[in-house]
Amino acid sequence: MESKHLVPKVVILGAESTGKTVLCEQLAEHYKTVFVPEYARTYFDSHDINNYTVDDLETIAKNQLELEKEFIPKSNKYLFCDTSLITVKIWSTHKFNKVPTFITNAIKPTDYQLYLVANNDVSWVEDPQRRNEGLRDHLFKWNKHELQKLNVDYKIIKGVGEERLKCAIQLINEAFN
Repeated sequence: MESKHLVPKVVILGAESTGKTVLCEQLAEHYKTVFVPEYARTYFDSHDINNYTVDDLETIAKNQLELEKEFIPKSNKYLFCDTSLITVKIWSTHKFNKVPTFITNAIKPTDYQLYLVANNDVSWVEDPQRRNEGLRDHLFKWNKHELQKLNVDYKIIKGVGEERLKCAIQLINEAFN
């Protein structure tokens, strides 16, 4: 495998409407690379978000991993990921109180070289796929808990607008320089 394909993967986790996608877009632009979108959003464009099953979540997880593989050769310096299987695990546990074995077995501490968690300090933005404004603080803590269980180092992204982007850039530069 060429060294270009060994770029560090940086994942941004967090509750709904915490600016993860916008931040991934901004970081990809800043570092002149690409970001992996959240497959669940594409999936629920054509599937009923109100009646999904554990099997749907496993399908989402598998396709998220495939997207990461697809984007690695397109990346330059870093690959930013707009979610991870940790998010799918959290939703599976939250909604069904169980997690498909595939998801549990697929989550490894070495999946990403930097884990960033988006703080809830940005305003909620309504979206047809967002339903959990009242769970933001709980989900923020749950993401941190899952990362602690994996025993990985993670950083919190804080701020609004340009301040948030600068915070993320600083954390990335400190981690890799």
